[in-house]
Amino acid sequence: MKGIVPLGILSPALVFMIACSALAADPFANIQERDRQFRMEKRVGELQREQQIDLLRSQQDSARLQQELDRMRNRQTEDNDRQGEIQRLQQQLNQVQNEQQLKRLQSDQRLQQLLQLQQSSDPVRRERQASELGREQQIERLQRQLTLDQIDEALRQMLNRR
Repeated sequence: MKGIVPLGILSPALVFMIACSALAADPFANIQERDRQFRMEKRVGELQREQQIDLLRSQQDSARLQQELDRMRNRQTEDNDRQGEIQRLQQQLNQVQNEQQLKRLQSDQRLQQLLQLQQSSDPVRRERQASELGREQQIERLQRQLTLDQIDEALRQMLNRR
């Protein structure tokens, strides 16, 4: 009982120092922060992989459509109506490819910002930005796929009209 000192005897500054050291000595604080950082790194890695996979798929789809456009352009050199339609589809495909390149650069910048935010002490902000980037990537992927599908459908219709 001699080792226990009543709090009334201790000075307020000493009580404050003891409370601060007790909070700082939380054995799980460091583990929780490392866990948060690990989860964030994992999420950023997932976003990067999704972006790379999406880029490869989109490049494959664009290449397939480009080959089909080239094939149709070579077959139908005499038909001006179809040449105009082929040219319109080519421009649309070029636009999709340019937009994809711009969006990829923007996503790269956002991923870099997320990596820099990992050093931040605001885990809610980091997680919110990671979620926003994931949603934006998904929306962009769906929009691009819709446009590529529309080009593909127009090509099929042109082939069926022959």
